[in-house]
Amino acid sequence: MKFTKKSWGIVALAVICIIAIPAIIFTSNKAKASTAINEKIAAYGIPTDDIIDISKLSYDFKSGGYGRIITTKKDMAKWKAYLENPKHEENNYYITYDKDNKEIREKKNTNDPQSTDWYYIFHYDRGEVTVNMSVFGNWIDPNDAESKEYSALLSYPKAN
Repeated sequence: MKFTKKSWGIVALAVICIIAIPAIIFTSNKAKASTAINEKIAAYGIPTDDIIDISKLSYDFKSGGYGRIITTKKDMAKWKAYLENPKHEENNYYITYDKDNKEIREKKNTNDPQSTDWYYIFHYDRGEVTVNMSVFGNWIDPNDAESKEYSALLSYPKAN
């Protein structure tokens, strides 16, 4: 088969469509997700200057949709004070085990947002934003009496 100028034009157009159309859709969906998540963050009363990104807005291939994980300056300060209180010293360590099954205690870095145990997960999928909160690995439902102890620790436990 001999390629003519016309067939090269068709091939070029097909390649552009295969690359450009998904890129446009991806960019458009990411912009919608960003706007929706920012609106949900505002609904929780979290000021934009208080936000610390743990994980910036990105596509989650496992669950589909876009996610963003944040904490706040206020929560970081509360978390640090909580861990530095001698009553809560056991929460101030990561516990791992070496190859001989010996326990290793490593102190948490309370100045690093990546180490925080208090955070909010915003997930956008099909036009809806869901919010999950975690305190020391416990998923928080602000309306559940059992998780009230943990939700009281967060600065912004409910949407306004």
